[in-house]
Amino acid sequence: MSQETTDLLKVLAVTLLVFAASTLIMLYGILLLSQYGANLPMVGSLPLNAPPELVPVLAGSGVFATLAAVHVTASGLALLLTSNTIDTALLIAAKAVTVVIMALLGFAGGHMVYLQLTENTALNLNPLLPALVGLIGFLVLSTLLSVPAMRRLGNLRYAVGIGLIILGPLLLVWL
Repeated sequence: MSQETTDLLKVLAVTLLVFAASTLIMLYGILLLSQYGANLPMVGSLPLNAPPELVPVLAGSGVFATLAAVHVTASGLALLLTSNTIDTALLIAAKAVTVVIMALLGFAGGHMVYLQLTENTALNLNPLLPALVGLIGFLVLSTLLSVPAMRRLGNLRYAVGIGLIILGPLLLVWL
């Protein structure tokens, strides 16, 4: 495992923990404000509700599948061209989406822990499955199948590039 991959995994772990802890603190802050701050003029007029269940909506909306399909197609195009700027842009985009998905999962984890602690709600990870698949997909796109890694294939990169251009639309249909 390269140092770059190790660093990315560290960033993902820290992102998950920070967003889970921040979500717990935020939700307990909302709970405290709704119970003890309702008489305050600026707080009493605000609707203090639990956050909506946006994580399953975002994860199941196809956003991650669409981004993955476009990224695969763009990687194929990048392999046919020679541009360090495009390679770097695709690598940064893949890593950024990976970190955003991990932040979303951290929020979901913190929210689930909050619901478990306050309402004794059972933990259900099934709605998060598309986000987990997206996380794994973008982790692979930012490490093993990154454009700089595939450039090491030499002239075979042209065939792989054409294959990725064909695979991108198929992923969009399948996912």
